[in-house]
Amino acid sequence: MTIVKKKATRIVLSITALLLLITVGLGTFFVSNDPPILNGEVLYQILYKEGRYLDIYRPTQNSYTKSPVLLYFHGGAWVTGRKEAINVNRYNDAINNLRQNGYTIITPEYTLADGDQSPFPRCIIDAYDALHWVKQHADEYQLDINNIGLFGESAGAHIAMMTAYSQMEDFEVGDSIPAIHYVIDVYGPTDLGLLYEYQTMDSLNSVMESVPNTIVRTLNLTEQVCGFNPRKDSIRAQDFMNTYSPLRRIAQEVPPTLIIQGDSDLIVPYDQSDALRQKFEALEIGHEFHELKGVGHAFRGASKSQKDSVQNWIVEFVKRHYQS
Repeated sequence: MTIVKKKATRIVLSITALLLLITVGLGTFFVSNDPPILNGEVLYQILYKEGRYLDIYRPTQNSYTKSPVLLYFHGGAWVTGRKEAINVNRYNDAINNLRQNGYTIITPEYTLADGDQSPFPRCIIDAYDALHWVKQHADEYQLDINNIGLFGESAGAHIAMMTAYSQMEDFEVGDSIPAIHYVIDVYGPTDLGLLYEYQTMDSLNSVMESVPNTIVRTLNLTEQVCGFNPRKDSIRAQDFMNTYSPLRRIAQEVPPTLIIQGDSDLIVPYDQSDALRQKFEALEIGHEFHELKGVGHAFRGASKSQKDSVQNWIVEFVKRHYQS
């Protein structure tokens, strides 16, 4: 074997060993954080409408004849993300706890931005359709349609709020859905107009600029989300912001909402959640607000104590709103 071949062989072996170590390390991290997907029965890729799927995380303990249901909507700025994100460790303890207490967790896919095609209103219609599917298949999966809540983070929280605070007729959804008894909003955008005032979309675009072009090709999040350039059509932009801002859809009959927000969030500013809190207080609507000091988006900078508190807040809020 020549010297060149020996060197090449050592390089290949070194790279292989490195990749193996990384794989083992990631796998160990994943397993050690006890993701819900490794516990109990999980039903994957169930078609709930044409082209859209959901996963069902069944209870690990059967505490009820029919299981209360929590639907989780992933984040991703309406342009990316997957329903499997529920396993990424931000809420593992809460989800595992709820399943041990007899809850079913359902994670639906929803429409994301595609080229210059906005995800709105299709992503909200998807949420309604997922709820309709739950109603239609409640007996098959032993689901309690009288105890349903919505949970989302970031863009997913926005979709959860829009679904809970709007009327189905607003989006020409014909099929009836079960009542929504509570909403969990984790750093969700509440006023899209304020997002532009705070240049959040510009911040998001800056983040995406660091992603290789092979993954994101000249992605402009502003136009991706709106489906048009809002800076060139201010009237259309204002209508879009009004239509898809949960803050502007709140009436006194909306379900109680848990709000969790870091005060150092540069993606969805603190004021988004604070404005929601103020609106609830003015209308005397039931809500619970938790501010995380020094914490950014996706709980960046959060201490273990703060992360543990998030788990407890979610579990306690869900259990408190169970209706027997």
